[in-house]
Amino acid sequence: MIYLILTYIFSSLLYLLVAIRRKSSVSRVLVIQTAKIGDLICSTPVFREVKKKYPDAQLTVIVNPITKELLKYNPHIDKIITIKNTDYRGFSGKLKLSKLIRKGNYDIAICLNPNVPFAIALFWGLVPIRLSVMPNFVGITFRLASLFFSYLERHISGQLITETYMKMLKAIGIESDDISKEVYKSKEADAKAQQILGLSDKPLIGIAVSSGNKLKELGTEKIIRLIDMLLDNMDIYVVLIGSTQDRNAANIILDAASKRDRIVNAAGRLSLKELPALIERLSLFIGVDTGITYMADALSVPIIHLAGPIDVSEQRPTGKNVKIIQQKISCSPCTYVFKTAHTCKTWTKECIEKINIEEIVDTARKIVSHVCR
Repeated sequence: MIYLILTYIFSSLLYLLVAIRRKSSVSRVLVIQTAKIGDLICSTPVFREVKKKYPDAQLTVIVNPITKELLKYNPHIDKIITIKNTDYRGFSGKLKLSKLIRKGNYDIAICLNPNVPFAIALFWGLVPIRLSVMPNFVGITFRLASLFFSYLERHISGQLITETYMKMLKAIGIESDDISKEVYKSKEADAKAQQILGLSDKPLIGIAVSSGNKLKELGTEKIIRLIDMLLDNMDIYVVLIGSTQDRNAANIILDAASKRDRIVNAAGRLSLKELPALIERLSLFIGVDTGITYMADALSVPIIHLAGPIDVSEQRPTGKNVKIIQQKISCSPCTYVFKTAHTCKTWTKECIEKINIEEIVDTARKIVSHVCR
């Protein structure tokens, strides 16, 4: 709180210094998005539209080290900076972050992580134009710190967060309603994906092994049942998709499945810069609200989205061939873009447990038959 008080005390001086640094042209733009994979992919329309408006400006993006590879081959981004939450803890962390930002000499900063540290650091960093979002769930401390942004776009419940981003960009002269997502792969990705998948001419159905938020996970038992029913009813191959941390769960699923010869275990075998090459080869992706779901959406892969506890009015895959399956129960949704739940209040995970496997399989048959027609 002390750094917030100090900011108010010295705000007049800071506003003067910011005004001195303001230029008539835009040569450097900063976007901050340090959230997880899915949120970063949902932010890619911002990078694209900013670069369209300011093609000659250097676009720098601050991200979490884990998600850096997702942006490595994005043609709209000129520079990537990685920071961890621990890097800006405490007073010294805020000073370090503001020094990093001030050194960049940015004309515009777009903060997609509306929090106190970034609000203060951008002001201390003397960025003339500082845009962000006012969350629909927000505490008093951020309300006080939010005054140090030069423009805030209020996020309204029931509106896609990407639509809120597009409205925010109007403050810097960007008029666009294109919320299509983008992901890019490395040059060697195709050969590696092909090596993993082999030469099968049968449709491939990808299944996410886990989710970063355990509340959303389908669980190994349900995934095993789902795979067995898919393979019993469809002439397809199943591809298990996950990170290196998911290898153990993928092995459990593989060992328990009845038709192992028609399952490809790709968990942990591809990096984020390589994974798009595998995802784009799928006839269908089945997943909960996880980053890979949004990667599939960006690649226009048909999706069965098992929404579980999330508010799909705020964030969801938006492609043309997306089927959302979500149970209508009294306590759902309970997790939102700016208010994430990690534990079930009723301790039942009813929104996940009540998912009907037969409904998923029936939907998968219809989608695959249409796609492979």
